[in-house]
Amino acid sequence: MVNLLFDYDGTLHDSLQIYAPAFQAAYDRLTELGCAEPRRWSADEVRQWIGLTPEDMWDRFMPDLPTEEKRASGALIGSRMLELIQGGRARLYPDVPEVLTALKQRDFRLLLLSNCPVSYLEAHAKYFQLDRYFQGLYCGEAFGYRPKYEICRELQTWYDGPFLVIGDRRQDMEIARRNGLGAIGCLYGYGSPEELAEADFLAASPKEILTAAEEFLRSGATSCS
Repeated sequence: MVNLLFDYDGTLHDSLQIYAPAFQAAYDRLTELGCAEPRRWSADEVRQWIGLTPEDMWDRFMPDLPTEEKRASGALIGSRMLELIQGGRARLYPDVPEVLTALKQRDFRLLLLSNCPVSYLEAHAKYFQLDRYFQGLYCGEAFGYRPKYEICRELQTWYDGPFLVIGDRRQDMEIARRNGLGAIGCLYGYGSPEELAEADFLAASPKEILTAAEEFLRSGATSCS
């Protein structure tokens, strides 16, 4: 059985809907503390942080911010996003439920691996009933935020069969490159075309994931170079 290893934010979930307001709330707090200058952040500016671990995000965004404030700000973003999920603000990309259902019916095994906290994934799993589609739901925090390519190696010992990675950021392509796996790059997500240059297949919409996965299956490939 072929294992489809999905990223979540930017691949299945349009996370800007909840991340952008949560990010602004955390930044406004830093402004009140005198740690940052007042300003409004556009969605296009904020999207670059999606898909990173909380530590990587703050190290890139405000590297000189004290560690305790990075943690407090990250916690605020997390709690605010949970509130927005519970308030019905979270949105999957169009056609995602139908695509996941079709893939499952074609006897692919669906797995999910996201650089996110446990609470975040649990909230989404409950809200969208993700266990209807996925045999395994995994998040970075549960693995100590190790690199995703390392976590994938562990998952490969748990599930038989070839893996095909599906994601929108450099970290997802790195899973495939470092482990000799095929990859679908999601052009509609938050990564740049340069980040997806090493993908074996490209999807301009979630529906095209289905086409690419079927092509991978027809090819009989177990890995791609």
